[in-house]
Amino acid sequence: MNLVPVDPVNLSHKGKLFSVISCFSVILIVSWVSQQFSLFSAYPMLTASMGASAVIVFVTPNSPLAQPWPLVGGQLVSILIGIACSHLVSDMVFASAFAVSGSVLAMLLLRCLHPPGAASALSPIMSGGSITSLGYVLLSVGLSVANMLILAIVIIRWLLCYEYPTKSRQ
Repeated sequence: MNLVPVDPVNLSHKGKLFSVISCFSVILIVSWVSQQFSLFSAYPMLTASMGASAVIVFVTPNSPLAQPWPLVGGQLVSILIGIACSHLVSDMVFASAFAVSGSVLAMLLLRCLHPPGAASALSPIMSGGSITSLGYVLLSVGLSVANMLILAIVIIRWLLCYEYPTKSRQ
């Protein structure tokens, strides 16, 4: 019986190290930039889903889920749906369920499936109406996604010399 499962990403040790360094660097930079643009010092400007986005983009950059349209479209459409659900559904349990399922439906229809987007859809519900009414969460996700995409192109394409974004496979 083998206790260590098969490596799901099949990266070399060097590839794993670059992935870890890239995730660290990207979250550090995205967090710092977000902090500089924060409107309210009491509220964090970074959503937790950015950590999951960093893993998808910098560990599996060839994945269809890591490409620019899923990253940007998936995050932004999901946060908009989350904001709408936070305003339209008063019960947090139902608002959460509607936000996640609605964001998955929208991402599937728009062909921008990015699983961390479903987590972003929960952010407005978890953070409360005062933040979402100001568009704070939308600003946070938009700024973070724009920075992550720029850094993905710089790191993956220019520094590591891998194809990113990958050519579409029709």
